[in-house]
Amino acid sequence: MSKVKLAVVGCGTISRLNVPGYLEHPDCEIVALCDPVYERAESKAQEWNIQPKIYTDYGDLLKDPDIDAIELLTPTHLHAAQIISGLENGKHVSCQKPLATSIEEALLIEKAVHENDRIFRVTENFLYYPPIVKAKELLESGAIGKPGLVRIRTIRGGGAAPKIQVENDAYIWRRDAALNPGGMLYDDGWHKYSTAISWVGDVEKLTSMVTHNNDYLDDTPSAVVMKVKDKDCLITLDYSNAPDMPIPTKYYPLDEFFEIIGERGTIWVTRCTGELLDMAPVILVKGDDTMTYDVPSDWIEGFKGASKNFIDGILQKSAPDMNIDFSKQVLEVALSVYKSSEEERTIHINQN
Repeated sequence: MSKVKLAVVGCGTISRLNVPGYLEHPDCEIVALCDPVYERAESKAQEWNIQPKIYTDYGDLLKDPDIDAIELLTPTHLHAAQIISGLENGKHVSCQKPLATSIEEALLIEKAVHENDRIFRVTENFLYYPPIVKAKELLESGAIGKPGLVRIRTIRGGGAAPKIQVENDAYIWRRDAALNPGGMLYDDGWHKYSTAISWVGDVEKLTSMVTHNNDYLDDTPSAVVMKVKDKDCLITLDYSNAPDMPIPTKYYPLDEFFEIIGERGTIWVTRCTGELLDMAPVILVKGDDTMTYDVPSDWIEGFKGASKNFIDGILQKSAPDMNIDFSKQVLEVALSVYKSSEEERTIHINQN
């Protein structure tokens, strides 16, 4: 295979961020788009200046022998069935996070992954965001010694509408508890759990306090504390809401700050989705010695990195970063955050 022929399934809001990396990759050709609204797929084809086949039925797309791989950008409650059928029809599959809505669905996906000789991974842009990648490099180089604490704070801001056009139906299923098992701590939280685990290791147990509001997605204020397996290291996450504070951003009014505290110093990642702080994107602090790293920090760079990783992985037949085992753990963490708060107890994460 000299070039991967890709189908993008789901042409809604997030496709504007996921697709540019595929368009830029010299060894990828987008040969098909699929969306239940034909006009939406057609408009995206025009926007991206491509001439793909357009499908409105996923089953019909799977019968196309010219398609090597699929990027699923569909509602989470559809993921399990679509991933399994994609693999069973001989396609490599990349699926937008979260993996699924339950561990039971994840186990069905795992079975299909093991029974089919195709690459499967969950699309996770944070793992390829250059400041987060740089922080991992510094951590692995021993720059701050053994880490003891990872802190991740997220502020949901306001003041201005999202800068990217949101499709009219984008939040309907997300606010339906029958279709979506959680709000920000499940959907956006997936990014943060993935990042922390990739930095310091698997989660052994966690405890949380989650606030539920009239807006099903809000989940603020909330806090989570996680214990890293076999290490004297904790991960803390907190979510807050500042509806009257505008957050500078090209994307969504959401801001993150990451800190890794080690024996000999700390690493800060000062931005991600938003650009609230006028600071270098990565800062290494070691007492009176401070170093800054001006790596690319536009949020879309993480999406482009994720796209590149999928195509390169297919061509090089390499294992994906966010495979089914990694994804199952992140899903269990995301669901356990709510369970811990509801049951007012610590939840142990299954490592099997």
